[in-house]
Amino acid sequence: MQTLTQALLRHHAGAKSYWRGLAYRGAVVELVIRSRHVDGVVVGADPYRVSLTWRDTHLAGTCSCPYGTQGFFCKHCVAVGLVLLERGLTVPPPDAEDEELRDRLAALDHATLVELLYDRACADRALYDEVMRVRG
Repeated sequence: MQTLTQALLRHHAGAKSYWRGLAYRGAVVELVIRSRHVDGVVVGADPYRVSLTWRDTHLAGTCSCPYGTQGFFCKHCVAVGLVLLERGLTVPPPDAEDEELRDRLAALDHATLVELLYDRACADRALYDEVMRVRG
């Protein structure tokens, strides 16, 4: 597993977005570390929602800004990553126990769980195959 560093952020964003992200550190208005990812809000022309997570050993960032919605690791992702580093924090590992999700699922009624899983399995062939293999 890689570690979150300034060099890693620069590698994913490229020099231009990295340097622009440095200027946006003060625009990070919300930062929530979840079980397996980090969510943040960065105020630019609009408030943009950012998520940082590890996919296998690679850092992945998503952002609701126009550049981020095209799949790029934008300045807002960089800003959230830099604020994490400044606070001595990091992006949790992808295999961390997600107690928040487990508790939320446990609180849902059976019919709601069935509908959620059905909808996802219809759209995801690998999940569909996994559900069909489970004996229950």
